[in-house]
Amino acid sequence: MLRINNFSFSFGGRPVLKQLSLELKEGDYLSVLGPNGAGKSTLLKCLLRLHDRGVATGNIHLQGRLLAEYSQKELARIISYVPQVGGWTPPYTIVEFLRLSRYPHIKATPHFSVKDDVAVDRALHLTSLAALAGRRLTTLSGGERQKAFLAAALAQETPLMLLDEPASFLDPKHAAELDRLLHDLNKNEGLTMITVTHNLNHPAKVGGLTLVLKEGEALFFGPVTGLFEAGILEAAYQHKFLYLPHPYHDWPVVLAE
Repeated sequence: MLRINNFSFSFGGRPVLKQLSLELKEGDYLSVLGPNGAGKSTLLKCLLRLHDRGVATGNIHLQGRLLAEYSQKELARIISYVPQVGGWTPPYTIVEFLRLSRYPHIKATPHFSVKDDVAVDRALHLTSLAALAGRRLTTLSGGERQKAFLAAALAQETPLMLLDEPASFLDPKHAAELDRLLHDLNKNEGLTMITVTHNLNHPAKVGGLTLVLKEGEALFFGPVTGLFEAGILEAAYQHKFLYLPHPYHDWPVVLAE
């Protein structure tokens, strides 16, 4: 699905990502951890080709093809994106916003097919937003708006989804529901996911692979089971952590001291 080889990116002469290499197979789940400024969100934006003023070296292959060779519409059929909530909010209702996400699949003449409507309805129900479909995004709470962005990415029907702190603004109950939904989409439907998160317990909940960044470099890349060994989190965050036994699962609960 994705191969990153010795990829570096600098912006304004400042290195942001340094010699990053990793490979994801179809159906993998990758959690990306690291302190503020480590390059997590920059990595996602480089995969989306949203950084047009920086300097990149190395290469990125998506489904066996160089990322630079894709048109933007072709790329949007493969990668969807759930950004952090904040800043400008589009002036659309939820259902209008989800229908816009079908753009990569629509031919030259704007026409919504039955398939488009089915994709939108499915995304609304998966995210429990069907009852709010007619509400404008500007009237929603931060958590509801975040779910609307996730629903739009689901309606886009791509094999790879990038999520930048998707649990932002969600209370514990809805954050847990989101973790279960992402886990189900990954395990049951084979959706490949890359999730940036500040929740150190998220990787263990969803399983798969973990990438830990610090100052643009990879301190760790591998199965989540190796995350809690050899002081990896301590080295990344320059902080001490407690690892407590989980009452129901094999993985530890991570707490900051």
